[in-house]
Amino acid sequence: MAQLGIAINLLLLGCTEPFVAPDLDFQEILVIDAIITTELKTQEIFLSRTFASDEELKFESNANVRLIDDSGNEIIFEETEPGRYVSQVEFGALPNRSYSLRITTENGSSFSAGPSQIVGDGILEEVSASVSTNQNGTEGLSIEVNGRGIDDNASSFRYDYVETYEVISPFFSNSDLVIVSENPIVFDVVPKTRQEQTCYRTVSSNDILITSSESLNSNQIEKFEVKFIPKNDFAISHRYSVLVNQYVQSPVVQSFYEDLKEFSSLTTLFAQTQPGFVRGNIEADENVSERVLGVFEVASVSSQRIFFNRSDFFPEDPLPDHIIECNSVELPSNSAFLFRLIDAGTHKLVGEDIGSFTVVERGCVDCTVYGTNIRPDFWVD
Repeated sequence: MAQLGIAINLLLLGCTEPFVAPDLDFQEILVIDAIITTELKTQEIFLSRTFASDEELKFESNANVRLIDDSGNEIIFEETEPGRYVSQVEFGALPNRSYSLRITTENGSSFSAGPSQIVGDGILEEVSASVSTNQNGTEGLSIEVNGRGIDDNASSFRYDYVETYEVISPFFSNSDLVIVSENPIVFDVVPKTRQEQTCYRTVSSNDILITSSESLNSNQIEKFEVKFIPKNDFAISHRYSVLVNQYVQSPVVQSFYEDLKEFSSLTTLFAQTQPGFVRGNIEADENVSERVLGVFEVASVSSQRIFFNRSDFFPEDPLPDHIIECNSVELPSNSAFLFRLIDAGTHKLVGEDIGSFTVVERGCVDCTVYGTNIRPDFWVD
């Protein structure tokens, strides 16, 4: 969840699409997403504001964010991007230690949560992919998990995932077309300065994925589906990887997400005020009637990553269509229309002939439109 685009797609904020409610009912409310895990890392907390249906996401900047443990140790969180606060040091939540959250906004309002602590530990035993058909009759791949709680207190589980997949451009060129002169129109063909054939796109989950073993005879979770991917989804055109995280939650946090999931059927959560306020465990310190949306969570986490290729499951099927439709066009080398396409950056060179150039939409030959051309450290071919 390091990228800003992912950060604003929080489990607390991005789990649903914006709900169109009457503007007369709208209230601007602080939104807090704060989960501290057992993983040794720089922990992150995200702050934003609810926003009207015709507005963009509002980040909450210049806040004072602190975490205090039961020994009085204080960890300061610094704002590294609008609304994203990162701990100054790496740490992981420890067993039998409680933590409290303190937030003071730029306008002087203060909020607090806790003390909270790890309620139990669990193991994510397996992440697997298998061919299946969803309830709509669509064939695809089901990503399922098997996990369990290590102790009796570990009975409520939440999952999220980060998927990374190859984007391979359907067109290839080692050269770029650059403008030398507008009048007269003159182009030059130059070598590319970067690799644009194979990239990697990373997307975080935005669904509420919760389950419980309370009604079972054991703390075992079996074949819980975290994602279904239709076989014509571009994401599984080539090589695909998914990192799944399993969190052991407290009953309070589990109840919050259950309410959240119920309200998501209204197609909203935080974009508007709505009947039946979803209350978390964060409160205003001074004005008790001041609303705040979100939850403070201290949780153990267990993770697993898998890789697979499309050919592992659908070896005979054609590849899904590219992300966009790709239609190349051959134009005279002095074409004013070609000049406009290259000048706007919407098209790139894929071929040349005497007196003409062939171009195609940029996203068909330049994979960096959709991801990074830097191979992730974790990637395994």
